[in-house]
Order: sequence, then structure tokens, then C-alpha cells
Amino acid sequence: MGFSIMRRNLLPSGLAVAAADRKPAARADPEDHGVGTPAVVIGPLPKRPPPQPNRLDFSRPETYLASRNHGMLTELLSHPVTPLGCHYLLIHFDVPSLSEDNYSVAIGGRVNRPGRVSLHDLKARRAVHQMVTMECAGTGRDALQPRPVYVPWAENPVGTYRWTGTPLRPLLQQAGLLDDAKEVLFTGWDSGIDMGVEHAFERSLPIADAMHPDVMLVWAANGQTLLPQHGYPLRLIVPSWYGMASVKWLRAITVLNEPFRGVQQYEVYRYTQSANDPGTPVREKRVTSLVVPPGIPDLLSRWRFVAPGQQSLTGVAWSGNGPISRVDVTTDGGSSWTPATLKRVSADPYAWVQWHSPWKPAEGDYVVGARATDADGHVQPLDPNTLWNQQGNGINSVKMTNVTVRGGIGAAQAQVPSQPRDVLQNAKLPPVPSTRNQAA
Repeated sequence: MGFSIMRRNLLPSGLAVAAADRKPAARADPEDHGVGTPAVVIGPLPKRPPPQPNRLDFSRPETYLASRNHGMLTELLSHPVTPLGCHYLLIHFDVPSLSEDNYSVAIGGRVNRPGRVSLHDLKARRAVHQMVTMECAGTGRDALQPRPVYVPWAENPVGTYRWTGTPLRPLLQQAGLLDDAKEVLFTGWDSGIDMGVEHAFERSLPIADAMHPDVMLVWAANGQTLLPQHGYPLRLIVPSWYGMASVKWLRAITVLNEPFRGVQQYEVYRYTQSANDPGTPVREKRVTSLVVPPGIPDLLSRWRFVAPGQQSLTGVAWSGNGPISRVDVTTDGGSSWTPATLKRVSADPYAWVQWHSPWKPAEGDYVVGARATDADGHVQPLDPNTLWNQQGNGINSVKMTNVTVRGGIGAAQAQVPSQPRDVLQNAKLPPVPSTRNQAA
């Protein structure tokens, strides 16, 4: 058996030349891209480029975004709580340099009693600890055809932390909402330019959502002070929504008597079918399930290799629309399905559930995946393009994993130094040191 693996061409030719020459390159005009022409992102643009016809080509800015904004290591999905620092990360602009000293949040707008509340006073309030599975709205974007141009997320922008903070609702009640209050706007300390517009990162919630008792202002994750990249010293957590709603580095809370129409609310994070479609807002996380990658990986392709015999396929599932009611598992690419056993990891309703399914494969090639259903009856689609949208948001289709079952897999670790063995045809085995480490 042999496998053919090709590295992706990450730099379209024009951009590669510009980067090599270190000369300013002309900006790409999104209106000039015709069908079949790669959407090359070189400089600031007043709108998102049109979807990329070849989903395997990425421009340098996209790969740079991918290096700044990492997904979770999926092998750590076996942990009920994501280890600190291993949670997915999305930073729209720059991480602001902030300190807890004299830190406070301004609460104003359409309220009776505007003012500031210090981080010290927030920590003196009733503290709550809540496990929440957070997911980026761009999950699964890289699987779409044509592929929207932005951070090329696969299935791994996710994580579950145990957040510590205090409920938002009592603070709004204390401020006293006026009768004409419609939305609550959250402003972060981070700012930059997107769609040609300079602005602070801001998102709003309808009053009813902002007043939900589980919406929190948090200062710690997994019992530790927030990391700078995760919103230190204070952020918002909106448990049932995609991650863009949980504004980091919180500066101010403003109650509005009108809908907020900022860039990050009205221009992006919407389900749209064309560049001119106003679409509908991205809100609650769609039902999703992931498989803990079995066995060991091929470095480049992440293809998995497993020894034959008794195995246990495991994973996690979650939904922003209610509890998970069912997970089905396939090992043949979706031709047949077997119900998995569910296990809650927390009483908190916003934490993922674990699932497992016994598996005793013979040698051969398999395609493994999991499909979740939530209590409201939402089921993951099989085809990612079922939910295609212009910006590539909320793509919760079943994620398949290629697995080869081969005798002897894992034997290379039997001694130290390890004993390399060829798995692919024409692989070149390196020499092995004659000295062994008997203490290992």
C-alpha cells in the first residue's frame, strides 16, 4: 500500500514574487477577481474577498492569520477540561497591554445609574464557576467549496475551560435599565482596521440575552488568572453563542435604545449567501461532535495509524441549543452508523459531553466520524456545503478522519532509542544507534 502526499502551494505566484522582492505590491481589488481566479490578499481591503475557487490555495495573510490564531490540539479532546493554553485562540487585532491595577469597566448609556465598577469590586461579588465549551464561528470554513477567504479554520477552533467570574445580570439591574433599552454593547480595549474601517472590537446582545443568568464577566480560567491572549484581566462569556460574542479585554458596557450596526456585528459574523445579502446574525453554536484522533499520526497529512485489535473510539459533542441527546459513530465514511454511549463531564449545561464506542478493526483502511443530535432535534449534516455561506460561518458538518489499521503500529516505541520501521512503501529507514538506554 502506498500514499501520495503533496504539500499545498501556500503562496499564489504573484504574492510569492512580491514577498521575495520585498517590494510594495499592488492591492488586490476583490471586484477584479473572476471565476477561477485565486483571491490573493496582499493589503487592506474595504470588503472581504469573494470565496476562493480552489480551497487548497491560501494567500500569505491567511497563513499568517492561521499562525497567530491556533486551533485546539484535537488529541487533547480526551480531557474533560481543556488544559490551560491549549484552548483555541482568535485575536482580531492586537493583544492590549493591560494590568489589574486600578482596572475598571464603565457601565453607561440608557441606564438610571451610570458609573464604573472596579475589578476589585467585581471579585468581591458572588463568584460562579462554569464549564463552557467555546467554539469559533468560523469552524469548518476550510471544507467549503468555494472557500471563504479568512482564517482557514478546520474543525478544531474549540475548547472547554472552567471559567470563574460573576453574573452580568445583577450589574445591569443595579445600573437600572431604562424602559427604551434594546441592546447591551460590549467594547473591548483592542482596536484595529477591518473592512477599511478603524474601530474597537465591539459586539452587542439583545436585552433578553444579556440578562440571561448564565452570562458572566470572568477573570480566571481553570483556576488561573486569564492569559493575556484570552482576555486578561476581564472578559465576557456568553455560554450558548459562538465565541465572537464573548468580548475580551472588556472596557465598557453600554446600554443602547437602538440596534448596534458596527463592523463586527452587521458586516461580519452573519449567514449570507452573497456579497449583497444582509443575511442573518450568527448566534448559538450549532450541534457538533468530534472524534479524538485514534492511534498515531502521519506528521504532514494527520492520517492516523492504529494497530488491529480492541479499540475504543472516543470524542466529545456539544450544542448551543440544548443538551446532546445522541451521537452516532461511523467507521466506513457514513455508510453505516452505530450509537455511542454518552457521558456527562459536568453538571454545567454548556460543557461538552464525552462519548465512546467500542471498535475491533481488522487490518485495512477506515474513515471514522461522529454525528451528534441535540435535544431540539438538530443533526449534523454530512456535506459541509449544505450550510455554505459567503463568510464561512457555523459549518458543523461531520468531520471524517482517515485511519489505517496495520499490524505492528506502536512497536517503534518498544525501546530507546526507538526502532524505526517502514509503514509506507519506498520509505527510507534511518540507521539505528547500537547503544540502548536500559534505564528508559
